Amino acid sequence: MPRTSKAHINSLAIGTGLVLFGVLLGVTGCATHVQEPPRRVVYEQPAPPVVYVQAPPVAAAVVVRSPGVEIRVESDFYEPLTPYGRWEIVGSYGRCWIPGRVEAGWRPYSNGRWLRTEAGWYWESDEPWGWATYHYGNWDLSPQFGWYWVPRTQWAPAWVSWREGGGYVGWAPLHPSARMSARGSVEVNIAVVAPRAYVFVEPRHFMQPVRPSSVAVNNTTIINKTVNITNVKIVNKTVINEGPRTTVIEQASGQRVQPVAVRELRRKEEAPVATRQRRAPAIADQQPLATPVRDAVPAVPAVPAVEKPTQAEPPRNAGELQRKAQAESRQRQTEADNIAKDALRKSQLESERRVQETTKTPLNEPLKNARALEKNAPPQLEPRTRQAESKATARARQERKDAVRKGAKEKDPKRLEKRPEQTPLPPEKLAEPSPSKN
Repeated sequence: MPRTSKAHINSLAIGTGLVLFGVLLGVTGCATHVQEPPRRVVYEQPAPPVVYVQAPPVAAAVVVRSPGVEIRVESDFYEPLTPYGRWEIVGSYGRCWIPGRVEAGWRPYSNGRWLRTEAGWYWESDEPWGWATYHYGNWDLSPQFGWYWVPRTQWAPAWVSWREGGGYVGWAPLHPSARMSARGSVEVNIAVVAPRAYVFVEPRHFMQPVRPSSVAVNNTTIINKTVNITNVKIVNKTVINEGPRTTVIEQASGQRVQPVAVRELRRKEEAPVATRQRRAPAIADQQPLATPVRDAVPAVPAVPAVEKPTQAEPPRNAGELQRKAQAESRQRQTEADNIAKDALRKSQLESERRVQETTKTPLNEPLKNARALEKNAPPQLEPRTRQAESKATARARQERKDAVRKGAKEKDPKRLEKRPEQTPLPPEKLAEPSPSKN
């Protein structure tokens, strides 16, 4: 092979090596400097901000509030009246209220004034408990407790009986026996209202403030000159208490009677008690105004947790009221049974006392009479006197035995035992004269 061919081959080999080296170098360089593909930009949504979502209101029954205190059951009086008196069980009436810190001779409806309203004559009391005791329930007088108040739930401008005549107008608390009838009236038995319960004023002083010193009480002469004018009725579920006619009061006083809205009078008189009564439910009904939640957290499941206690509460309250009513009924029955037992015990003691008096009287009286005859009798009549005394003694003993036997039979017939009768002395020994003193 010529020389030129070898050189050519070598050059080709060198060129090929250079090409291969360059390729390898290029591949290595490309592997080191490969441009990365453009990254995908992902826009993440920021975290939702904290917001305050108000919980939906819980549906509640609509209650139309009265202008003053709300009275549903008799126990609603216990808390507001306790600071001014005490509660006692009085006969079949159950728990009754007795005012405290009152003057001797105090009586209801004697500290205040009369106002004319669309519901009749309204008693505006100066006493702090007057909102309850003169517009709900009735008063009665007891030898043991004095004046006591029987609670009721029906409101009225005043619960009084009226009398008029002889230049006087009088009123007295209605007896607790007054009841609501199905015909829409109040059944009142005036005969049970004691005359000593009435107070009287002249018609010209009727609209003036009433004080114990300005009224006439226990005046039989005035009572006999007056007649009953009580007129208590119900119109549209409202008790109307009519008393003396407005024209009579205007003519006697020379002043025009200006009617006052009964709603405003109630609002004024019951405002302090109504505020305290509504304050507790208002605090209990308060809910948090806002609760921190996120949009991703649903707020709907929280609603049933709020509604369930509210829906379950009325049955629980109804059950409690029923249990209280049953307990009070049992207590009243127990008191009635105790009263009946006391009456029976007193009757038995009185019967025993009468038997003892009966047994003593027949024995003592004949002896006294016989001794008086013996003392006043002349000497020749002394044997006859002693004979009469012996007969009287025997008769008294027999009567005493009969009385004892009769009393024991009435007390317990089964325990009566027959006793052998004593043989009386023969007549000849009863008639035997005693030795002369001379």
